[in-house]
Amino acid sequence: MNLANLKTKRAQGGFTIVELLIVIVVIGILAAIVIVAYNGVTTKANDSADAANAQSLDKVAEAVNADLSTGYPWGNSDATLKTAFNADSTTTSIPQGLGVIYIASTGAAPSYASANTAAASKNYYVKVCSAAAPNSTGLNVYYPKRSDSSVQVIKAGTGCN
Repeated sequence: MNLANLKTKRAQGGFTIVELLIVIVVIGILAAIVIVAYNGVTTKANDSADAANAQSLDKVAEAVNADLSTGYPWGNSDATLKTAFNADSTTTSIPQGLGVIYIASTGAAPSYASANTAAASKNYYVKVCSAAAPNSTGLNVYYPKRSDSSVQVIKAGTGCN
């Protein structure tokens, strides 16, 4: 081999193992940053969606109370409560895909075992304040806040204690 051939071979050479390792490490660090940022954004978006859905249920309850003058939605089971929410279906009803889970007036606030479980199925706990119809005081709508694993509440009317 002469000097010209050696220079040509050296110019055609690939990356060294050290250069490849540095590139792989940099790509790994960037991927880790993106994954952490994505999870934070997703959690905030889910929190906003859960709060908006709970506010929708609150608005439906207020509309039922105003339109029918029979008080806030009332029931003693999931099915009867859902029927009460949809009582004035000509003007308002529970948004498509949302569900309500009944909590008695003496029941405690719910504890979401996993904040993702209830919200993923779009079911929201509703505590009826009055033990008998008409429900003139109001109700509480509970929803999970995933970012800190707490349970939030929106009160329709005066709400429950």
